[in-house]
Formats: sequence, structure tokens, C-alpha cells
Amino acid sequence: MPQHQVDKFRLFKSFFSDNLSYKVVSLFVALILWISILGRRDFVTTKEMEVSFVLPPGYMVAAQSHDRLRVKISGSQPVLKKYKDSFKSVAFDLSESGEGLVEIDVPNNRIEVPEGIKVLNVKPNVIRVEIVKIKN
Repeated sequence: MPQHQVDKFRLFKSFFSDNLSYKVVSLFVALILWISILGRRDFVTTKEMEVSFVLPPGYMVAAQSHDRLRVKISGSQPVLKKYKDSFKSVAFDLSESGEGLVEIDVPNNRIEVPEGIKVLNVKPNVIRVEIVKIKN
């Protein structure tokens, strides 16, 4: 092998082998930082959820102000995607209500979400429902 190729090979070899332990430690520190920064990044999206009601026997909903909720959620991208692609509805128990107009408050903690997802906002935060007795 000619001398200039040998010199290039030695230079190339020394580039990788000199201070190898420092280079390996630096690589692992960089990987750990990169993974931890990627894992902490929260994404925000909205999900529409249908509204349903549990009524006492013999009653029905005559009118309601909203039939869907817009829920703004945040979390890691894979968890959000899985949750957003699934069908979810919110059921309100009105079995103790009688005939008339009912106002339902919808706070953020009323929406059930899996671990790793946080509810930021719910719109509308009040639903008005008119309940009537079914006539036989």
C-alpha cells in the first residue's frame, strides 16, 4: 500500500479510536437528552364527543342546546392519536331529574381521558336539556 494511503488510514483510525471512551459517553448523553426532550413535548388537539343522557323511565329529551362537545386535549402524540381515533361519548345521568328544563355544567374533570392526556378546555361548558314525560 502506498504511504499516503497508509497515512490516511492511520488518520481515519485515530479519529475514531482516540478518546473513544469520551466519545461513547458523549453519544449516550446526547441520546438520553434527545429522547427525554422528544418525550416531554406535548401536542394539543380537539376532539368532538357526542352527548347522551340517561333518563328516568317514561321520560324523553324534547330539546337540547348541544348534541356534541368540543374537547381540547394535550399529551404525547402517540397517546393523542390513539385516543382521538377511538369513538367516545359523554353520558349524563339525569335519572333523578323530573320534567322541565335542566342545566348541566360540564367542567374539564367531567371528561374521562386515559393516563397521559390532559383536558384543557370543554365547549360548551353548559348544556340545557328539556325533559318531557312520554304520553301514553
